[in-house]
Amino acid sequence: MGLAAHSCTGEICVICGEIKYKGIHVCNQLICDTCQKDIVHTDVTDEKYRYFISQLSKLKVKETKQ
Repeated sequence: MGLAAHSCTGEICVICGEIKYKGIHVCNQLICDTCQKDIVHTDVTDEKYRYFISQLSKLKVKETKQ
């Protein structure tokens, strides 16, 4: 499905670019707990919302063969 719970080793968060140890994986890329909470609580009229959309557009989606 593309979502996983936590990471044991440090990874770079696709949103903030910092090395983090906990978060969710979307398309095998980490979104840290802090960024995840910020995204959920940001109103669509907030300027930060555009930033999050921009960063999320950097997710690399791999196509699977069927």
